[in-house]
Amino acid sequence: MSDTILTQPPQARADFDHVSDAMLYDIARHTASVLSAILLTCKNTAADDAERDHWAARRRLVKQQVRALDADDRAGLIAQDEVWRLEKLALTGTE
Repeated sequence: MSDTILTQPPQARADFDHVSDAMLYDIARHTASVLSAILLTCKNTAADDAERDHWAARRRLVKQQVRALDADDRAGLIAQDEVWRLEKLALTGTE
């Protein structure tokens, strides 16, 4: 069993000062993947076709945003990751 120690409050913005650009890219893609799974769940549990279409369109947009990520744009990677993180938080209430 792991003895995880939180080094920051759960909703605090991550400090990426000592994270490489390559790792930032991986972090952003991971956040997008987690959000995409949440959006798929929303789509699959939607009450009607209109709601299903909404979640499917949102998931497609996230996939387009992932394809548009620029691995050399550090500020862009951080900003996009933060947007996806906040959307995940809004949808699930958890980090």
